[in-house]
Amino acid sequence: MTTLELAKKKWARKMARVGARWKKAVTDKTEAFAKGMARFLGIPDISAEKKTAWSEGVGAVTAEDFAKAVKGKEDKWATRLKEAFL
Repeated sequence: MTTLELAKKKWARKMARVGARWKKAVTDKTEAFAKGMARFLGIPDISAEKKTAWSEGVGAVTAEDFAKAVKGKEDKWATRLKEAFL
C-alpha cells in the first residue's frame, strides 16, 4: 500500500517533467479554453478581453517557468489533497 509520503515523491518526480506537456496542451488553445469556460459558466461565450488575457498569460510562461513554479510544491499538493477529502 502506498503512503502520502510516497505519493508526494511521485508527484514531485512527475511535475519535474511536465512543463513541456503543459506548454503543448495550452498553446494555441484559447478557443478551446473559452468554449469550456463558457460551458462551465452556462453562458454563450466569454469576453474577448478574457480570451486575450488567457492567451497572453499562457504565452508568457515557458515550459521551464512552469517547472520552476511547481518545483518543491509537493507538500502544498499533499496538504490540499488532504483538505479536499476532509
